Amino acid sequence: MLGHRTMTGPPIDGPGATFSASQNDERTEKDERWATLSGSPNRPLRIAIIAPYDLSADGGINNQIRAQARALRGLGHVVQVAGPASGPLQEGELSLGGSVAVTLGGTESGLGVDPRALRAVGRLLQRAFDVVHIHEPLTPLVPWMVLMRAHAPLVGTFHVHREAGHRLYAAWGWALQPLARRLRARVAVSDAARRTVAAHFPAEYEIVPDGIDTDTFRIPRPRPGAMPADRRIVLYVGRLEPRKGVEYLIRAMPLVQQRVRDATLLVIGEGADRARLTRLAADLGAAAHFCGRVADEDLPAYYQSADVVCSPALGGESFGVVLLEAMASGTAIVASRIDGYEALVGGADCGRLVTPADADAIAAALCPLLDDRPHSRLLGARGAARARDYDCRSIAARLEEIYRRVATPITRGSVCPVAGRRAPRDPIHLQERDG
Repeated sequence: MLGHRTMTGPPIDGPGATFSASQNDERTEKDERWATLSGSPNRPLRIAIIAPYDLSADGGINNQIRAQARALRGLGHVVQVAGPASGPLQEGELSLGGSVAVTLGGTESGLGVDPRALRAVGRLLQRAFDVVHIHEPLTPLVPWMVLMRAHAPLVGTFHVHREAGHRLYAAWGWALQPLARRLRARVAVSDAARRTVAAHFPAEYEIVPDGIDTDTFRIPRPRPGAMPADRRIVLYVGRLEPRKGVEYLIRAMPLVQQRVRDATLLVIGEGADRARLTRLAADLGAAAHFCGRVADEDLPAYYQSADVVCSPALGGESFGVVLLEAMASGTAIVASRIDGYEALVGGADCGRLVTPADADAIAAALCPLLDDRPHSRLLGARGAARARDYDCRSIAARLEEIYRRVATPITRGSVCPVAGRRAPRDPIHLQERDG
């Protein structure tokens, strides 16, 4: 099913299109530092991170991009985040035109297909970056523009997994292959994501998983008011769309309640399926409470206070950040036995995996964990220990290794490593020029 609606963004040439005032004030000092350190193998890097989807909207890839940017800045690097946007962005982020909302594979995403973006991309890439990191680099249209116009070495991260194959890659692989070849390094967030892209674009892919700030989920938080202490809570966090399988979790709850009478399902998230799921819960008599969106900073308290976190997705998941957040919070998990989830949960032995789209199997996995809290806590402790391997600071260090490997010092008038192009004439100052 394919649908779209146009979403306009902030003015490309407005305040959102430049560094913040504080960053501009620091340019001279930083540029002198870069000139001094340009020959140092450990010098700070200038990194552009490009979002493929609407950067002003909620989304897992956007969250990962921002987490990576924060962690890389913590290592001393200068990072510019940019992408299509239909609304206001966070401080220092750059709009590359508006977006069009497109529904593919059951998920709505804002694609950057604004033709004005070409000029904005050109202006961005006149800056002297050491490396440009594009997430989902073969997604139209902004990533394609960056691939075609970048001077700096290019790194691409692939997130998507499709069990039945990637339709865009299958249909347009012949046209996308030249763009893919421009990537100096290719990264996949999981082996499932690697298999999806490598089936169409064979090459060497490094596995660098998604990461989270594990400290955020480890520090104890007070129990939210929406989670009564006298109830045993099954928590779902995510979009409300058919491929997430929430329907089967709701169908499982009456079965769970027959054995665990104080069991309650708490649903956090929004989506086109909310009204239907709310009616289904009422029709079945399922004890379910729909909370809508919850601020990111409040989520750790919900994870920590839940007895079990359940992710019943039907497929199309390459990793499972919600599961990782639950693990970091020390909470046991029930999840579908699908590629992206099995590698994370099964390897940590921190939960139970069930057949997708099977309410009976979900109920059979939930009941023992709700009944046996010591066992649930044991599984949660295993998950918390494993989650430390996915801390965003460790992930940033791995990305830094890749960046340094592909980055080539840029000097005035030198030939860049991408397509033999010459470097921008002013490699030190991050000046704006028309594309």
